[in-house]
Amino acid sequence: MTNEELENKLAELLVSNGRISEPVALRAREFQKTRPITFGRALVEMKLLTADVLKPLLEEITGTTCVDPSLMTVYPDYVEMVSQLLPPDVVTRLLVFPIQSELNVIHVCMLNPTDTATIQWLEGLSGCLIKPLVSHEMGIVAALEQNYKKYLTGPPTYLNNPEQAKATAQAAFDRDFQSPFEKFLEPAIAYANRNRDKMRKDPSGLQAAIRDPSIIKLVNQILNRLVLANASDLHFEPTEDKFRIRTRIDGVIKTKWVMPENMKLPIVARLKAMAGIPIEAASVPLDARIGYDMIWGKQVDFRFSDLPSLLGEKIVLRVLDRSKERKQLTDLGFDPATLSVVTRVSEMPNGLMLVTGPTGSGKSSTLYALLDKLNDDSECILTAEDPVESRVPGVVQVQCEEEKGLTFAASLRSFLRQDPDIIMVGEIRDAETADIAMKAALTGHLVLSTLHTNDAPSTVLRLLNMGLEPFLIASSLRLVLAQRLLRRLCSKCKKAADPKGVKLKEIAAQYPDVMDGANVFDPVGCAECDQTGYRGRIGIFEALEIIEPIEELIIAQKPAHEIRATARKFGMKTLRENGLQKVASGVTSLEEVLQNTIADFQR
Repeated sequence: MTNEELENKLAELLVSNGRISEPVALRAREFQKTRPITFGRALVEMKLLTADVLKPLLEEITGTTCVDPSLMTVYPDYVEMVSQLLPPDVVTRLLVFPIQSELNVIHVCMLNPTDTATIQWLEGLSGCLIKPLVSHEMGIVAALEQNYKKYLTGPPTYLNNPEQAKATAQAAFDRDFQSPFEKFLEPAIAYANRNRDKMRKDPSGLQAAIRDPSIIKLVNQILNRLVLANASDLHFEPTEDKFRIRTRIDGVIKTKWVMPENMKLPIVARLKAMAGIPIEAASVPLDARIGYDMIWGKQVDFRFSDLPSLLGEKIVLRVLDRSKERKQLTDLGFDPATLSVVTRVSEMPNGLMLVTGPTGSGKSSTLYALLDKLNDDSECILTAEDPVESRVPGVVQVQCEEEKGLTFAASLRSFLRQDPDIIMVGEIRDAETADIAMKAALTGHLVLSTLHTNDAPSTVLRLLNMGLEPFLIASSLRLVLAQRLLRRLCSKCKKAADPKGVKLKEIAAQYPDVMDGANVFDPVGCAECDQTGYRGRIGIFEALEIIEPIEELIIAQKPAHEIRATARKFGMKTLRENGLQKVASGVTSLEEVLQNTIADFQR
């Protein structure tokens, strides 16, 4: 709720409880307009009630414990430490008071603990999870005057202006974000070198490292700088004598920083604390989630994976951006013919649609785009996912957990008793899940799922190898959509390719229908694209619609190359052909297509 809504509810409660009358509330409102104070402080200054009266009412309104920080002992060394994470100018300007810290939590007294924007700013600045407490203005102001004297240039003043509040927090973030990375790396290395033996031998030494501002700030800067550079995955890897941090951007992984080996323990332990798992060395792989808003201006979760290795623990964080608007089908890169097939099949009342491709090929984005298109009050949609990467309003989404017995197959069996119209299964991993999905498709449900195969025709072979009956596959399967993600050429620096290039001439001879009159460009590299020549990605697709001639081939268990040849006769474009269409229109490079697709004559 906004500050104004909170104050309105406070006035209503005071009047309904008989503490003040309606005219007195109006008089307090008028008094409040003459100076920058809260409604509660106006009542206290007018001597209409005491601060103690406000405490239970603020708790009732916000559902949060009310604390008066001015009555609590706060040591100077704590203020010094927490000021490195929450800048004093932000604390005093926003009228918040950090009262206590735990392993990865800062408890903060706020005038409005339901103000999610302020909580996100504090998490983005500190890198820690913020647990809000409610307090009245008198308590916070007195605590700031007692404990932040050396930082104050005047009395702390209530700022009921969201834009000014945001500007204050933004300026503090920009100061750090625009500083050289070495400003954060060097103090952290110095700390790790000083405490190397203690961190290795004493559990309390590792806990102290996690709490140290230099380690917290370094990890927060690493995460913010990489995610705001559009990284999809962050790799924290031990090597023989170094600690390497790599990032994947637009599908390409590269080393960002190489640090001394001593940085391994504090950084890994800090990430584990953020994920809420034990900081001790793991002996088995661990999966977890970091789910608070430490990335500035974004609502990002991280899927956390910890893999013990001979050289130490390797951590990989997959970036799940909740603030990023999901793409629609028309934004994914479909050519008109393929989009028409996908749209037509998705509007069928039953059948199985499979999206295939390797990890990182955009399958989830396609499934969510299909769900958004199909999502309607007239449809009952259920999904089984591992993990749930994006929330879809109006859709019942189930988080599968194999260790608890909630597998895709178990979820599917339960779904069939829930009267669904549309079912989405995150992935078909085994014959049992595939069998249930296909039988569901035969009994009047539209089923969407994914499978790991290299192209659309080989999907049929994979299903047959799972032991599924050919007639079941032929009668339930409606569409197989294979896909890849290719990097888009940077529009600022791309240059026209040499039309006499050997490879270009060879491809043009093999695919004259696609490449005739093509405008082919090569990557160059500039500041806009971080010298890569590419910026962003786009999908290429191969849509195998299961029409009658294809059904006959499936039932006869014909090989994939015969299915492919027949499908191409009926208009299917292969992944390479679809990629070359994008080369011809100047969207991507020939090199990118050749690296990510197999030549059709080699299949």
